[in-house]
Amino acid sequence: MKRTLFLLSLILLAFVSCSKSAPESSREMVLWYDKPAGDVWLDGLFIGNGYMGGNVFGRTEHERIALNESTFWSGRPHDYNDPDAHDYYDQIKELMYAKKYKEAEKMVDEHFYGKPANQQTYVPVGDLLLEFQNGAEATDYYRELDMETGIVKVSYTAGDVKMTREVFMSYPDHVMVMKVSADKPGKVNVEAKLKSPFQRQISAAGNRLTMNGTWSYLPTRIFDLIAKVEGDGMSFQTDVIAMPQKGKLEATDSSLVVTGANSVTFVLTIATDYVNYKDISGDPSARCNEILAAVKGKNYNQFKQTHLKDFSGLMSRVHLTVGDDSMNSIPTQERVAALKQGERDADLQAKLFQFGRYITVSASRAGSEPSNLQARWSQDLLPNWGSKYTLNVNTEMNYWPTEVTNLSECTAPLFHLIEDLAENGAETAKLYYGANGWVSHHNTDNWRGTAPVDAARYGMWPMSGVWLCQHIWEHYLFTEDLDFLKKYYPIMKGAAEFVLDILAVNPNYGYLTIPFSMSPEQGYYIGDNPEEMFLAPSTTKDNALIRDLFPHCIEAAKILGVDSEFCGRLAAALERIPPYMIGENGMLQGWIEDWTRGRENHNWSGTFGLYPGNSITLRGTPELAAAVEAWLEPRPVTVFWNSAIDICQWARLENGDKVDEILRKIFMTPAGRRMMGGFGNNLHFSGSNQSDINFGITAAIAESLLQSHAGEISILPALPASWKDGSVSGLKARGDYEVSISWKDGKMTSCEIKSNLGKPFTVRYAGKTRDFTLPAGKTLKLGAEL
Repeated sequence: MKRTLFLLSLILLAFVSCSKSAPESSREMVLWYDKPAGDVWLDGLFIGNGYMGGNVFGRTEHERIALNESTFWSGRPHDYNDPDAHDYYDQIKELMYAKKYKEAEKMVDEHFYGKPANQQTYVPVGDLLLEFQNGAEATDYYRELDMETGIVKVSYTAGDVKMTREVFMSYPDHVMVMKVSADKPGKVNVEAKLKSPFQRQISAAGNRLTMNGTWSYLPTRIFDLIAKVEGDGMSFQTDVIAMPQKGKLEATDSSLVVTGANSVTFVLTIATDYVNYKDISGDPSARCNEILAAVKGKNYNQFKQTHLKDFSGLMSRVHLTVGDDSMNSIPTQERVAALKQGERDADLQAKLFQFGRYITVSASRAGSEPSNLQARWSQDLLPNWGSKYTLNVNTEMNYWPTEVTNLSECTAPLFHLIEDLAENGAETAKLYYGANGWVSHHNTDNWRGTAPVDAARYGMWPMSGVWLCQHIWEHYLFTEDLDFLKKYYPIMKGAAEFVLDILAVNPNYGYLTIPFSMSPEQGYYIGDNPEEMFLAPSTTKDNALIRDLFPHCIEAAKILGVDSEFCGRLAAALERIPPYMIGENGMLQGWIEDWTRGRENHNWSGTFGLYPGNSITLRGTPELAAAVEAWLEPRPVTVFWNSAIDICQWARLENGDKVDEILRKIFMTPAGRRMMGGFGNNLHFSGSNQSDINFGITAAIAESLLQSHAGEISILPALPASWKDGSVSGLKARGDYEVSISWKDGKMTSCEIKSNLGKPFTVRYAGKTRDFTLPAGKTLKLGAEL
């Protein structure tokens, strides 16, 4: 009865709200609301251009746009490497060979970490505050984010005047642009201010408001994962230009005041003194002047058209239509609430897919820093886990959807990060391991720390560089960009050189193993010993990563015609690492022995080989795939990023029922559980404000619709069971194919595959395969029978 009443209330609301709903012509990627955001962070709407991020609250009197800049972090350039660490390397190895794992962990904690043992945090720049003099209470309120255009719109009526705002962040122009207008002349009255916890000076002159600031340590509490740094760090400048139409503009000591205008356009930019991870000698003022000089003379429509060509040019590549389109007459916050009650709403799930693409385009563009734990949007001085680059899954997960959802350009910041880590990590490899090549561990920050940090149970994992190299290879597979491969193959080779140098025969097992590592954040118990262990010789995760990197290096070297001797060494090492093993419980083992899993924190153990790797496949290694399924089956659905990974893995196992079940349950929030806050009204994960679950769900949905990891283009391999009718266009398959699919009653009705390179390919659907060859640029059209 309660469920029926709830649905009836939504239907009634749909009729009441239809006059304010999103425009009929473009609702697929629109989130809309019938009230402004209050103080809840994830009631705001995100905008971004990679360089900058803004959270727009859409308030009618006291508007706040929270601002971030991708390079603005705590601290300052710092070398984390400990030159004495290698003195303990052999001692730790011997303790591991003696199976004194807890003693080895203690020595790592005491002697094998960075200086200091914690890193820095991503911090906010501040806020743009707008004080409106509306003269009457607001009615007919409407607010939307159009993810296809990247524009937030706000409208309401004050008295007899309709007020409208549009705001976006332009990547080509490197600015945020907002237009405030009224439908009657002379009714725009607004004061613009800037505020920051780090501000040192605010000034206004003419039509320009300027805020200068410098980072210093402000929090009153200490967060044990963030190192406290004394003194000043990075500096920044924020500039706002006001361009009113008619009316009066006045500059006060600390604000710009517009009165009696028909409209006003604000243009904002931010710059810091960040040059690179070793250098903060830049000039923020000069950079802001350069940006604003380049756009001088542009009007709002010109800014908007430049932005739309860029932003929509990326977002419009992929469309996903599924579910009941009439649900779009209901405000998004009501639909989110219904999903949390267990209701079905495939159309909103499709919007969740597009939201992951949207924050990719908004947070990660060439020239910006990569998406961090909170992508680009944070208001906290000490955000959860420092909003760093957590390299034992979260950073990689941020980039899982980019290639398959046709956003390959957005990976550029990740590759720049990898270049920096390879440079600094070469020093870490020498100082800690006495090895060639390069290494990074489980976390890094703006200063590109590559030494182990935090604690052995989290950070003594030397394989993140290996994992990051998978993104290099995947980018090549999706684009077949030979110049890209030539540039980045040396980095892949360097990661492989490091692993080759530290691999050693373990006397207890006779295999080549990494002497000490861990299965990220996953402990284990040996026999009846009640003490939880973490350090272990080569884990299943490590071996899966080696099975990923070494063959990719071999294939890349063949393509480039280089390093045949080195490839021979890689091939020989592959024969001597531990094989995948299945435990007595039928599950894939996480370690070299069938130890008992400890506290299942939130990471996943040894299933990398299934996804995102491909050394375990459903048809190629069916026994191993079944062992992964046995491991996945008992895992609970949680409103956290590990369940997004589970969806990806169930998709690889071609189980659309499980995909559907977890997609539904992942919204249903258990009350009172730490970090289990579900999704905010803007579709971002709310429990810890992490973005990785959003990126992971986008990747998972793509994986359920299209796969290409096993040498075939597999159509609808794990279609969610409740997605009966729908279509998707513009997904990418490895080999530079563009794929569009339509289905009805859960069955494919048509499929189009465009071959951009003209190479042979194999298509799989419903247990059938067929081979094709197309000229470059041509499109193949298929029906349900292939």
